[in-house]
Amino acid sequence: MTWAHLPLDNHHAEYSMSQIVDAPFARQFLHRLHSAANAHDADAVAALCRDDVVWEDPAAPHTLHGRDAVLRFHRDIMFPALPDTLIEVIDGPYLALDGMGVAARLRVSGTMTGPLTPPGFAPTGGRLTFETAEFSHFENGLLARHTVVLNMLDLARQIGAVPQAGTLGDRVGVWMQHVAAFWARARQG
Repeated sequence: MTWAHLPLDNHHAEYSMSQIVDAPFARQFLHRLHSAANAHDADAVAALCRDDVVWEDPAAPHTLHGRDAVLRFHRDIMFPALPDTLIEVIDGPYLALDGMGVAARLRVSGTMTGPLTPPGFAPTGGRLTFETAEFSHFENGLLARHTVVLNMLDLARQIGAVPQAGTLGDRVGVWMQHVAAFWARARQG
């Protein structure tokens, strides 16, 4: 897919459910989606999805299939882990030239006061800030597919799941990877 950049403005318009994704629709839809997330309203996030939506997010335990799965993910995992989640568009939106999709780069911040389960990360009580790229595909004015891409290494370092670069823990981790790589090569040949 090829994407075209659209500067943000305050134009919000109403659209029929069958309209092709254009700049005003993209701005208005992203505003609704991120306002729902910033209000920590899992029902409102899910309401923007088709019944058969496919939602890929590295914070989810698996690819989410269906509106109810999106609702449960936000209600039971995302919002409890970061109850003060704030999402800001920092670049975009970009339109897919086929008229069916939108991409944007976002900044997500929040305080990790709840666990991230799965995989079972304990709350740190610390502030997290990370960037994502999100790719949304629409059918009849609703999300049909939503893909979130983020730098998991940066996020893992912020929550203490991976040691900070240059520390003793980092050096031990690199040494352990070398040992694992040695044994992987030995098993291959």
